[in-house]
Amino acid sequence: MLPNLKNRRNKILNRPRSLSPKKQRQLMEKRGIIFPKNTHKQDAEKIQEIGYYKLKEFAIPFSVKKGKRLRYKNLTFANLLKRYYQDKNLRIYLLHAIENVEVYLNNLIATLLGDKYGAFGYLEFKEWCDRSIPKFEIEEKQFYFKNNLLKEMKRSNLPDIKAPNNQNEDGFPSVWTMVDCLTFGESIFLFSIMSKKNKEKISNVFDLTPRELYSCLKCLNMIRIVCCHNSNLIDISIRTRSSMPHKYKNVLFKVNGNYTNRVALVIALVKYFLNKINPKYNFNNIYYALQSLIDNDDNEAHRLGFKNKNAIKFL
Repeated sequence: MLPNLKNRRNKILNRPRSLSPKKQRQLMEKRGIIFPKNTHKQDAEKIQEIGYYKLKEFAIPFSVKKGKRLRYKNLTFANLLKRYYQDKNLRIYLLHAIENVEVYLNNLIATLLGDKYGAFGYLEFKEWCDRSIPKFEIEEKQFYFKNNLLKEMKRSNLPDIKAPNNQNEDGFPSVWTMVDCLTFGESIFLFSIMSKKNKEKISNVFDLTPRELYSCLKCLNMIRIVCCHNSNLIDISIRTRSSMPHKYKNVLFKVNGNYTNRVALVIALVKYFLNKINPKYNFNNIYYALQSLIDNDDNEAHRLGFKNKNAIKFL
C-alpha cells in the first residue's frame, strides 16, 4: 500500500466511533469499573440517560493511565452514579446558598451608595470610586456600565424599576432598584472600584478586610458559574486560592502546608458568609450530600478537601 494511502487509512480507523449504550457499558467494564452481574440493560439505559463522557468525568479521580488508555481502580458503577447525583444535589444547594450572599451584597451596595450619594448618585462614578484609578478609566467604566444597565432594565421583571418615580430624566433607575439588574460578577465589580472607605464599610459587615472580601467573593462567583452550567463541582480544583476566614480553617485538609483548593474551601466560605447574613440558615441538604459522598471514609473526605470524615459536622 502506498504511504499516503496507508496514512489516510490509519487516520480514518483512529477516528472516534459511535458506540451503543451497551458497548459503552462494556468499555467501562473493560477499563475497570465494577458493574452488577445481572443489570446490563438497566446500566446501559442509565449511561444513555446521563451520557458516557459525563460519567467518565466523574470517574477520572479513580483513574490511572496505562499507555494511552485510562484504567479505573476501586470504582463501582453504583458509586459513580452516586458521585454524579450528589454533585448535582450539591450544586443546587450551594447555588441557593450563594444567591443569599449575592442578594445581601446587592442590598449593602444599594444602601451605602443611596445613603451617601442619593438615589441616582451611583451614576457619577467619580463621586464614589477609588480616586487612584485614572479619570479616563472611570469614565470608560461608567459609560459601559450605563449602557449595559439600560439593556438589563428592559429584561428586568421588577415592576418598580420602570416606574416613573423610580427613574431620573435619562431613564436610569434609582440605586435601590438598579441592583436588581446586577449579576453577581457586576456587584463584585462595583465593590472592587469603590473608594477605600466605601469598601471598608461593606467589608466590616463581614469582619473581613476589603482584600479578603474581594478574594472570597470572586471565589463564590466562580463557583456560582460552575453550579449554573452543569459542571463537575466535587472534583473542582480552584486555581487561585481564596482568602479563608480563620474560623473554619480547622476543617480543611492541608497539602504540603497549604490549605486545600477543593470544594471544601467553598463550603466553608459559604458557611462563614451565611452565619453573618442568616445564622438560622439550614445547611442540612449540603451536609447530607457531603455525608453521602464521604461515606464515612477519610480518603473521600480528603478528596473533597476536608480534614477528615467528621469535619463536615461544622455545618
